[in-house]
Amino acid sequence: MVMDVTPSTGRWLDADRASSMFDRLTGLGATYVELRAMSCDSNTVRLRDGSMDAAVPAQEVGVTLRVLADGAWGVHSTTDLSSVYAQGEDTLRVARGVAARRPTGEPMVELAEVPIVTDEVVWAPKGDVRDLGLDERLDAMRAVEHEGKDDPNIASVVTGWSDEHLRTEVLTSEGMDRAWSLQRALLHCTVTAREGDRVAAYRTRHGGEGGSASILQHDLGELGRRGKEAALRQLTAIAAPSGRFPLIADPDLTGVYIHEALGHPCEADLVAAGDSCLEGRLGQKIGSDIVTVVDDPTLRSGYGAYPIDDEGVNAREKVLIRNGVLTEYLNHRETAGRFDLDPNAGARAQDGLHHPLVRMSNTIIQGGSHRDFDDLVDDVEYGVYACGTRGGQVDTGRGSFQFAAQEAWLIEGGELTQPLRDVSVSGMTLEILNDVDGLAREGGLASPGFCGKGQTVPVGDGGPFMRISTALVG
Repeated sequence: MVMDVTPSTGRWLDADRASSMFDRLTGLGATYVELRAMSCDSNTVRLRDGSMDAAVPAQEVGVTLRVLADGAWGVHSTTDLSSVYAQGEDTLRVARGVAARRPTGEPMVELAEVPIVTDEVVWAPKGDVRDLGLDERLDAMRAVEHEGKDDPNIASVVTGWSDEHLRTEVLTSEGMDRAWSLQRALLHCTVTAREGDRVAAYRTRHGGEGGSASILQHDLGELGRRGKEAALRQLTAIAAPSGRFPLIADPDLTGVYIHEALGHPCEADLVAAGDSCLEGRLGQKIGSDIVTVVDDPTLRSGYGAYPIDDEGVNAREKVLIRNGVLTEYLNHRETAGRFDLDPNAGARAQDGLHHPLVRMSNTIIQGGSHRDFDDLVDDVEYGVYACGTRGGQVDTGRGSFQFAAQEAWLIEGGELTQPLRDVSVSGMTLEILNDVDGLAREGGLASPGFCGKGQTVPVGDGGPFMRISTALVG
């Protein structure tokens, strides 16, 4: 792993007090004890039609104590870091109480072994967000707004900025002692157009890991122009056809599909819960030969990037599907132990007050053999080109999904003709994976976003332009 290492400026956790607590609890029968602290220095700013209606700097610090005993977890979380060292015995009793009530047949929690590491990792930013003033954030937002409002049919432009500096520390009874830090920044804009009774809105986003440069070095006006032009097009869009047609997805929609419809069923905690259509499918063919999907937290600049997961395991690329074959689940130490797999650093928590879950990071379908978008469109006599998403629903157990596109066009005779409104795409995950018949060569991360699974974490997703031979459009 390539890393920038700088001297620590201070610690949240007291290693000596933690070690004393670990010794007490293991002496009382705990099999594993962990302390994880996370601090977040953040800024959130919002502009609505030129007026600032929010500017919120914040600092949050939380710590979670996890105790494993009798094959069950006891968990204690608090913002009072100094008090956590006195909570060990109570948390051990919680674990034993949970174990005593374990349903018949439910397996005991066992953790896969991982390397024990002592280090500090700093992902040095390009432009430290802590050095930015409010005026600099506002200037960036106004550059977006200026280009987004430049039309009499634009009714509203709302622009938001958020950034965060994160530091995480993990100490364990096994001897793990790790700390790491990184920064993320995000700029987003929603442009609303109105003509008569017709209203249309379009959202754009840009940002990632790495500090303020990820935003300030971008053509910010382009975000506003793209939102404006898309919203105005929607005012003249016609109703979408209904039925089964060839569908081409842009990198945004491709990424959302891969994240929602495939990535979540690959999360091993959902597999363990019987809520995944991919249960028991490792090593099996589940998609077209041209489909290869990776989840990679080491992609610097990706909004879901991190160097170390929230159990102290080094991040690495996971190949979820290789040439159509399911090759890997996302896991943490508990699910790796459950399925006898190698841990692959999929443990993520929303903050210092939450228990880590199995989560995605930057999830991407790799490029294919088609030259570009035009090469994919040329072969389509009648179909739909869909871009982005306004949200949707996924049933990971059944393997079904439905997404609403932000924007779409009718394809006729190998050309884009009419813009379409109210386009939704639905189907079964495994059917769609097998119906992928074209991928452009170039692809990568698309718009940054967030994933909710009881907890909200930043993620990236994307891929190339993707063509599906038959999709249900409505």
